[in-house]
Amino acid sequence: MSEPGDGDAALQTDERRRRRAAAQERFDELAVDYLARPGVTSARMFGSEGLKSHDKFFAFLDADGGMIVKVPAESAAALVADGAAVPVRVGRHPAREWVSVPEDGDGDLRRWREVLAEAYAYACG
Repeated sequence: MSEPGDGDAALQTDERRRRRAAAQERFDELAVDYLARPGVTSARMFGSEGLKSHDKFFAFLDADGGMIVKVPAESAAALVADGAAVPVRVGRHPAREWVSVPEDGDGDLRRWREVLAEAYAYACG
């Protein structure tokens, strides 16, 4: 016998999967340019296909479809302060250089393009 509200959890899970799949398509669209660059490969990180430069991850998706990037700590702090990203936590501690940048609701990839370019430059630097 199902409990009241069980259907709500299933609908939320389905919606989360759809959102994540749509985000993966957009991430893959952006990744094409980076995968053509020397030393950049695709690999799995926490169940998501991500981008690595010379064996250093610099971007991948979180479970909710936000793009997690590694940028300089100052840039990460500025993105969080501006409300453009949320800090990534490793256990109980925030990861100073890793932030999750949610998609723009209208499918505009400008912000993702900008932070992805910064993450790539930081990984290569």
